[in-house]
Amino acid sequence: MNSLQQSARRMLWKRHIPGYQLWNRLRYRREHPALEREVFGIRFRHPIGLAPVLERQVDLLDECDDIGYSFTGIIPGDTPVQTVATRLQARQSPIVTSVELRAEGDEEDKAQCELIRQYSLLYDFTDYFVIDINRESGLSSLDDLSDWTALLDEVLNLRLCYEKYRPILLRIAPGHTEEQMARILDYSLLSGFDGVVAPGLSKVRFCAEYTKNRLPIIGSGAISTPEEAIALLEAGASLVEVAHGLKEKGLYSAKRLLQAIDNPQS
Repeated sequence: MNSLQQSARRMLWKRHIPGYQLWNRLRYRREHPALEREVFGIRFRHPIGLAPVLERQVDLLDECDDIGYSFTGIIPGDTPVQTVATRLQARQSPIVTSVELRAEGDEEDKAQCELIRQYSLLYDFTDYFVIDINRESGLSSLDDLSDWTALLDEVLNLRLCYEKYRPILLRIAPGHTEEQMARILDYSLLSGFDGVVAPGLSKVRFCAEYTKNRLPIIGSGAISTPEEAIALLEAGASLVEVAHGLKEKGLYSAKRLLQAIDNPQS
């Protein structure tokens, strides 16, 4: 178990201690009006969020807000969809929350049907979706996106059936080449996807330059210093999603990152 998972478990245990939530908010949560921004139609208090990297992250949404993140994400995985919907509906904080969907399983048709099922049932409870298109999914090849386009087109068509508009982003995999990323970005711009999640500085920079900043980017990765977060923003990311790599404060690093971003000269 890594240090982030250990911190998350302690947080779940301590949440019942009187005053624990208030202590976290007073110690770690700060307002940064100058860093407020609107991205794909959603208001974010600041650009630092927490990637869906924790077990039971769906149970920690309010705690993620308490310790300073402006957005976070969850992966339903094996958790029953109704349980995920209940947790999302029960959150009391204003933290922006995404649901990340993956086509997982050995049988392609079943993997696609399960992704569509989760998308349909969770649509009203999330702020935006991220669809992870990578080789570890239940779909086989990404060389020309042919395995994905029918499914992604169906997702976009289903969105027309709902009253509220939920942005949908595609997650680029670390192993994608520039040629594959170009195809994903072209498809995103032409079809109506709202942005991409790009891992690492070079991929963020490529996406920003290729699209001429027409497509919002969430930079993601193992961020261990404020300078790495700042570099992603300067390369073209609108938001930064912190994954593994945090040192010193671990889960509680949002405050330190934001202080550096808000006061770059200090």
